[in-house]
Amino acid sequence: MAQQVSNPPEPKDEEKSRISEPRPVQPRRFSSTGIIILLVLISLLIISSTSLLLPNLVQVYTHPESFTAVSPTAKAQSTHAGPLTPTPTIGQNVTPTATPPIFTPNNTAAPSLQLPSEHEIIYEQQNNIYMISSTGSGTPQVLYTPGYIYNRAVRPILTPSGQLLYSGDGIYLMDNLGGTPEKIAALAANQVVTSLVLSSDGTTIAWSTEPASGDGVIDLYAGPLATPGKVFEQSSSNCPCFRIFTFMNDKTLLLTDGQQSHEAIQFGLWALDISNPLNTTSHSLLDENSAQGPLALAPHGNVLLYSSYEGQVPKPTDGSVPDDMAVLKYANSLKVTTLNGQPLKMDISHVLLAEQHELHNSAAYHWVETPVFTMDGHTLIYVEFSTQPQPPYDRSNALFIAKISGSGKHLRVSNPQLMATSN
Repeated sequence: MAQQVSNPPEPKDEEKSRISEPRPVQPRRFSSTGIIILLVLISLLIISSTSLLLPNLVQVYTHPESFTAVSPTAKAQSTHAGPLTPTPTIGQNVTPTATPPIFTPNNTAAPSLQLPSEHEIIYEQQNNIYMISSTGSGTPQVLYTPGYIYNRAVRPILTPSGQLLYSGDGIYLMDNLGGTPEKIAALAANQVVTSLVLSSDGTTIAWSTEPASGDGVIDLYAGPLATPGKVFEQSSSNCPCFRIFTFMNDKTLLLTDGQQSHEAIQFGLWALDISNPLNTTSHSLLDENSAQGPLALAPHGNVLLYSSYEGQVPKPTDGSVPDDMAVLKYANSLKVTTLNGQPLKMDISHVLLAEQHELHNSAAYHWVETPVFTMDGHTLIYVEFSTQPQPPYDRSNALFIAKISGSGKHLRVSNPQLMATSN
């Protein structure tokens, strides 16, 4: 992606520290334009493969009212600020770019993003959740979401059956978009939600809470949507401070360490058997002390994507990056493995993207964002980017896919294939 230059200028000590030594909890920033570009890039794959669904970026499903959910955006807000009075967002009608700055390997321009008609886009912004037609026409509609509080670490979830799951002063479930949400779990005034996940079939929920002040008890809850309950608790002074990464299966949760941050931080990986609630202990799969953590688990499967080396990328200086997206980490490496056995353990790992250390030219570092599996678990899609070594730290992006098959000792991972690039 980024070109290696010969005899690069020796970086300043400050730059060396920032780039060559990734640190566990560091800002992650990307521009609103970059978000749109990523969606366009991924739309190319949707167009080229009718079986391709991207649950973390665009969720499309067959439903009488056909709703589409897009990952949240982009204004700087306090994680725990109170709700605002619902008012429509001004000036959000979408006009497709005439010539998108995206190119396929043969250097031809990519088509503009075209979402299916008669669908709705759901997004969150400024402490409200909005709905707008996928055609981009009309004014965004503010959904009635009592108790909702914008949270950098917890995104609303659109279930396979079309329900909207969100958090704030509790956990809420809305059966029909525009209807009255049901509060399925209350939250104490001094607690915040730090993670919220849903099983692949949409029937089982899990979430974690911790004290807003950092002092007290961390609780994990899981169970059917109608009857979830507490499954684990720990003192916040006895870290790793667990939050939930995902469901492994109906009886096993995968946990990460949030390091007492209310941001979207996840280091290390643990398995927790919840078949015997409140009387269980976790066991480690990935050590969190070496700046490594999970990135994605294949739907309905046991293929895990993780990074063994994560770190900081310079913040663009042109004001193009939203502040509320600044706290996530970037992966410098990608590894693929499977989780098997009882107790659960990691099989042999396959290196998809190797770690980089102590490079003299900071533009030679590669970083990864938005890795997702297709719904069948056989294709991995991710964006790799590099950043220029001097202000305003412009970025170059490339979209890659890799094919995955087998499991355990028979796991096979293809070499990444370049699909499109963007500057």
